Amino acid sequence: MSAAPASRELLSITPFLEELRRVTRLRAGAPVADPLGAAVKKIETNPAFTLSRLLTRVLQGLTYQRGEFRRAEIATFDPETLAIVMALMTAHAAGTTAREDWVRAAELANAAQLGAGG
Repeated sequence: MSAAPASRELLSITPFLEELRRVTRLRAGAPVADPLGAAVKKIETNPAFTLSRLLTRVLQGLTYQRGEFRRAEIATFDPETLAIVMALMTAHAAGTTAREDWVRAAELANAAQLGAGG
């Protein structure tokens, strides 16, 4: 088996988010007023859940512009988490949230993950 199919399945943060946006472009989720707060709350509520771990990785990816994701992980998002991720993407693109707020949210998410043994 060649390495090419596997390399297309592993995406850095930007192509992962582009693929996520492409796949979900027709889905209209409920608006999320405070996407950073919603993400942190969801992660802190159930930090050991696979979905919380993925949301943490997306939050860190947006904050630090790094990370690797599998294309198949897109299907993991439930509608509520997908709405949060889409709102995070929109907020990040708009640049209206202070960098310090992104870093603080990423640190809180990471701390919740570490507290859950992740």
